[in-house]
Order: sequence, then structure tokens, then C-alpha cells
Amino acid sequence: MDDKTAGQARADDVYTTPQKKGGVINKLYPPGPTPGAKGRMKNHCRKFWWCDCLVLVIIVLVIVLPIIFVGVPKKAQHEINSSTIEVTSQEVTDPQADGIHLKIDTVIRSDSSYHPKIDAFRAGLSLEGQEPFLYVEIPEAKSEAETHITVDQDVKFANADAFSNYTRAVLDAETFEIHLDGKTTIHLSGLPSMDVDYNKVVTMKGLNKLSGLNIIDVRLLSGKDEILSDGSNLVANVTIPNPSVMTLDLGNITMNLAVDGTPIGYALIPNVFLTPGENKFPLQSHVEQLTLLGLIQSKYKNGILPLQIVGNSSVKGDQHLTYYEDAIKSNTINLDLDAGPALAGIGINITSFGSS
Repeated sequence: MDDKTAGQARADDVYTTPQKKGGVINKLYPPGPTPGAKGRMKNHCRKFWWCDCLVLVIIVLVIVLPIIFVGVPKKAQHEINSSTIEVTSQEVTDPQADGIHLKIDTVIRSDSSYHPKIDAFRAGLSLEGQEPFLYVEIPEAKSEAETHITVDQDVKFANADAFSNYTRAVLDAETFEIHLDGKTTIHLSGLPSMDVDYNKVVTMKGLNKLSGLNIIDVRLLSGKDEILSDGSNLVANVTIPNPSVMTLDLGNITMNLAVDGTPIGYALIPNVFLTPGENKFPLQSHVEQLTLLGLIQSKYKNGILPLQIVGNSSVKGDQHLTYYEDAIKSNTINLDLDAGPALAGIGINITSFGSS
């Protein structure tokens, strides 16, 4: 064998004979049948494929699980928080001493690309910083860009004092805020169910102290043939604007009447069922006609009386609705009442009194 042939044989022997070398690299990436990294990689994959798969699974789990169990729920909560809710109609009917029938129509708006199913849940309604005045059952819904939800149920007061505070806010305010708080579960296809907090602040229009209330078509009654069986000697119509979306069954409302701090009688508005917009109800009143006439003769000779009206009672059937009474007793309505036409109706001409 010549020198060239002997050299080639020694080279082949180097590359075809496994090299028994120590070290981590040689253990994980043992030399293959051919020289270079490619051979080592093939040999590694042949011997340690199961280890590589395990490492890959661990890496995937480390990345994906936090996304599923942390990132996605946070995103879901963010989308819930970003949505808005509007009350388009609210009816409070069948008032009882300890509860009401409540119907609320709402629209929930969201610009989210996710449209999960939201489980039914129990939500508390409250004024800011106060205990819930009642709880309602929110039905299951499928979230869309606009989701219409109706609550229609009999509810008991969770806290009677808190509900009285709520009715005062409704009566007094031009606008007011209601807090709706609950916990629910949402479902997105292919993902585990997620628990979220549903906390919303809803802004609504109130009754604005019954601003704009007016008494019209006033007629004084005289003689036993005209005076009503309850002693009422004045009848009229009362107009009450309702700028809110609320319908309220207030029962029979009685009010105290005064002129410039001098009591002149009381009035009853029976069966007050207040709806959104303009409302008109019959009114009957027992007034001290001589006191009224004396005020006109002495101080208000033009017949225009500065009338103060303060609520007294709200009664449905034989039950006093104290939560409404608390509200109307705290509100004073001031209006100018033209008594001239009513006095003329019983033959009294105020022009004979001169001008004030």
C-alpha cells in the first residue's frame, strides 16, 4: 500500500469510528456518522426526541397558560368595564309597604370584538356610598354591539331607608347616578369560563323637584249641592311634567297648601300614575275660603297668590307608602296661582278690591 492510500485509510478511520470523548456537548450532541453539526443534530434528535418534545410542551405551557388564565380574563374584565349601560324605560308599579314591581329596559353598548355569553346574575342597586336598596336578577345575555336586556320582577326592599334616600334623589335631582354591582361568569368559545365583576354607574334624569307643576282650571265650590262628600270645596286640574324615563305609581297624594307661610288648606290628587312627559290629574281641595279671600283683599289684590305646596302623604289602598312620603315631604313647590277666575265663578270680582 502506497503512502497516499495509507493516508486515506487513516482519514476514513477517523470519521467512521465513534469518538469516545466526554463533556456535555458530546453527550447531548454525539458525533454522527458524518462529520459536522448536521450529523450531531441528527444523532441528538434520534436519541433525545422525547426530551425535546417535553421542553417544547413546557415552553408552550409557560407562554400559553398565563395568556389563557391571566391575560384573557383581564381582557374580558376590561371589555366589561368599557361597556356602557343606558336605561331607556323604568316602571315602578304595584307599590307595597315592603316592595314594588320593577320593570327596567336597558341597552348595553360595547365596541369589543368579543361577543361572549354572560350568565344570569344578581345585582345590587344603590346610591354612591350607600347600602343597596334592592337586588334584581339580571337575565342571561349574548353580548353584541348593542344588547337589550329587560328586568321585569317583583322585588323586596333590601334596605327601606336606602330606598327612601333613592326616592328623594329621584324627586330632587335633575340627574342622578345609580350604582349597579354584581359578579357574573362569561363564556367565550374554546376558552374556560371566566368570572368577572359587573360594576356600572348609570346616569338617569330625575323629576327635578317637580319643577313646572301648575294648577289650572280652578273652581270654588259653595253650597251643600256642590261641596264634595269629603268636604272639598275647590276642584282643579294639576299638570306635572316628568322629564325622566320613569313611570311611577304614587297612589293617592295629599299636600298641604299655604300662601306666604299662612296655611290655607290641603289638596288630594287621587291615583297618581306618573308617566314620562306631560301629565294631567284632577285635584280636589279643602281650602279656607275666608282666609283666601282675606289675603286677596289685604295683600294680593290682583288675585295672584304665591302658593306653597308641600307633600303630606302617599297612600295605596290602606297602606302608607312611607318611602314616597319621605320624598314629597322634603320638597316644597312654589307657584303663582291666579285665583281671580275662581272667585269670579262664585260672583266675587277682585277688581273691586283695587290693585296691590
